[in-house]
Amino acid sequence: MGSLVLDVGCGGGAFSNALAQMKRSVIALDIRKDWPRKIESSSLERICADAHHLPLREGSVDCVLSLSLLEHLENPLKCMEELYRVLRNGGTAIIQIPNLQYPFEPHTKWPLLYLLPKKFQSKIFEKVDYPYAINMKVTLKYVLSILRTRFKMKETIKIYHLNIMKLLPFAPAYIFIAEKVKPQLNDTGDIRNRITG
Repeated sequence: MGSLVLDVGCGGGAFSNALAQMKRSVIALDIRKDWPRKIESSSLERICADAHHLPLREGSVDCVLSLSLLEHLENPLKCMEELYRVLRNGGTAIIQIPNLQYPFEPHTKWPLLYLLPKKFQSKIFEKVDYPYAINMKVTLKYVLSILRTRFKMKETIKIYHLNIMKLLPFAPAYIFIAEKVKPQLNDTGDIRNRITG
């Protein structure tokens, strides 16, 4: 990991705090203002901001960390563009997402939720009283298509919560590790025109 890590959507700050304890310089960013104040370290800076509009200069961080964030955003593509913008060339992006097409949806544990019409999905989220919005369009295919337009994929890690889950050919969550690469000379610059899924 690089010398300056941006933890976008840090939530309670557990990962930011752990990185700061390892003497990493960390920017812990979350949209919530009320997250725990117990995280104190000289190598940790807290910022309240929207992941769609990061208040950082272009190429200013060495590593971006996004854990279980993209599926909660209205516009995950905009967030990924911002992660790309603030990351230096050659920097590392670590993106973790749950598999929303897993037999049991990871947030609600509802079976085969992704197969239901959007109207029924919304009713289920209301019924189980899940406190955060879930963007069911944030599939593995969608996130990979975004990453592959600007990043060089380094590693894909499957995350299993139980050993029995390894019986299926897909995992309930994934971590993608990628490197920011310079756009090619023939690159149009607009990532939106090249996203599939």
